[in-house]
Formats: sequence, C-alpha cells, structure tokens
Amino acid sequence: MVDFLQELITLGDPERFLSPHRTHRSIAAICSQIEEIILGGSILMDPADPPEYQYPRLAYRPKDWESKLPLVNTSSMVSELAPVVLHLRHVVNPGDVLIIEEPEAHLHPAMQVQLMRQLAAMIKAGIHMIVMTHSGWVLEELANLVRLSSLPESGRAGIDGSDLALEKHQVGVWLFEPGRHDEGSGVTQIEIDESGLYPSGLDDVAVQLHNNWAQVTRQLEN
Repeated sequence: MVDFLQELITLGDPERFLSPHRTHRSIAAICSQIEEIILGGSILMDPADPPEYQYPRLAYRPKDWESKLPLVNTSSMVSELAPVVLHLRHVVNPGDVLIIEEPEAHLHPAMQVQLMRQLAAMIKAGIHMIVMTHSGWVLEELANLVRLSSLPESGRAGIDGSDLALEKHQVGVWLFEPGRHDEGSGVTQIEIDESGLYPSGLDDVAVQLHNNWAQVTRQLEN
C-alpha cells in the first residue's frame, strides 16, 4: 500500500511528469478504452506546484465537458479505476507485474465484463497480472475468452471480444476456501469444466436465488 501511494504521489513530480516514460502503444490504447467505454471521460493529472509541498492534482473530465472535476468529487467507480489508468499510462511497461484487488468494485455487471476484456488486453500487451475477484461475471468472461482460443480465427467472427482470446497457458485460476479447524485457507487450482465455466461456486448464489423465486412463485400461484 505504501509503495502504491508513493508511486501515485511521485507521478506529480514536474521533472517526471514533463518527461514521462514512453507509454507502450498497446498500453496507451488500453487506457483510452477504459476511459471511453467504462469511465465515460478522461483521467487528468497536473503536477504539484511547488512539488515539495503538494500532491499532484487528479481530475476527471466527463465526455463532452469543458470543465473537470476533482477526483474526490467523482463516483467511486471513477476514483477506484483512476489509479489503474494512471499507473498504466505513467508507470507500467510490458514485462511488469500489475496486482489489482477486486477490479469489479463499484462496477455494473456490464462494465465488469468490459473491464475483464481490458485486463485480457493487458495480458496480450505483455503485462503479467495477479487479480483477486469475488465476481462471477469476471470469471465467466475470462472463461469465454479462454474458450475462444479453441476456435479457429474464421470461427470467431461476430463474437464479442474475439480479438482478445487468451490461450490456456496464459491463465491460471485458483480458488481460496476457508480451511478446516481455522487453519487458514485451502487453495485449489480450477480448470474450465464441461459447461465452459470455472467451477468457483460463485454462481451457487444465483442458483439459490432462482430456486427461492420459483418456490415463492409456485406458492403464489397456489
């Protein structure tokens, strides 16, 4: 956490800000996609002035707005994803390891799917990633992208995310479950099952909710 905050603060150093590292073309495109498709606006950063007394000024400009909002006045979705965009744009290079905890936080399910596709694009750009998630939507889209790699190029036409297919060897999924007798967590690597999904158990909640709905519906009809 300290490393993360220190890195974010030093992005505003004028010397570094005015001479930023050259963002890899693929990574720059990913930043633009996150801003356009998910955030609906641009993440902006002005260097601290004077640098020794202030943090950099972070802001968000919604699409088609001339003015910009301080990041602290934006939605939790924007404020959560802004550091990811900034790190990609100013820090991360192919070959680096990027760790993201619960990227689905504060995102509508449709946007969780879109973000998973951008995570896949990061992998294809050469960024190594460790992602922690509690989202069935994220895992389902990941499974879809891995299964796409089993199709020939000609068979992927018309499928959303077809250009972001991931090979099985590029992805590993591990399930963490409470251990017995309070002995920490058990960790199990899981593979895509016959249904084409990662058997994480996250969809059990949806199944139970549907069963409860069906039970209530039957009772009402009776």
